[in-house]
Amino acid sequence: VVLNGIKTDELYRAKEASLRVRKEFDIPADAYVIGNLARITPWKGQEILLKAFIEYAEKNQNSYMLLVGSPLFDNEKYFKHLMQLIDNYGLGERVIMPGYRSDLKEVFSAMDLFIYPSLEKDTSPLALLSAISAGLPVIVSNIKCLEEVIELCPAIDVFDLRNREGLLSLMAKYEDQNIRVENGNKNRVVGINNF
Repeated sequence: VVLNGIKTDELYRAKEASLRVRKEFDIPADAYVIGNLARITPWKGQEILLKAFIEYAEKNQNSYMLLVGSPLFDNEKYFKHLMQLIDNYGLGERVIMPGYRSDLKEVFSAMDLFIYPSLEKDTSPLALLSAISAGLPVIVSNIKCLEEVIELCPAIDVFDLRNREGLLSLMAKYEDQNIRVENGNKNRVVGINNF
């Protein structure tokens, strides 16, 4: 399997970039930011991630979610559904959906954890490979087509799509900055060497 290639030298996370993006979205500098970057469409699993975060946010009041991406074709209804969920739970200030962004270095810099909850075949996704290469700790769903990426990255955590408690536990695991840094650094090395 030859995975997609990316310019890993352009993705290294920077403190200054993190502070800029967090300021742009009114996210405190010391907040715990869980992120995802993908096209907004049902099979990318944003709803699963959002529902888990709704539960997690009650336990961690210093947590924020950054869902980056925009809908294509007929997925405007799904985007509005996600926005309605956010509104129903009063999380408009803590779940940010800024739409499409091309400044990946800045967006990844603002995140503390990247979660990729795809539900269906999603071979060699550029957003996932980019997050790994940026040096983010990463959690992915246990779909078969991500096995090649998972095998290359021993620091990646995998969750079962049917087990929300497992995902919540992994979100809590990465509250520890030392674990985030350690696993993020391991991912960065894998990204540079393989992608």
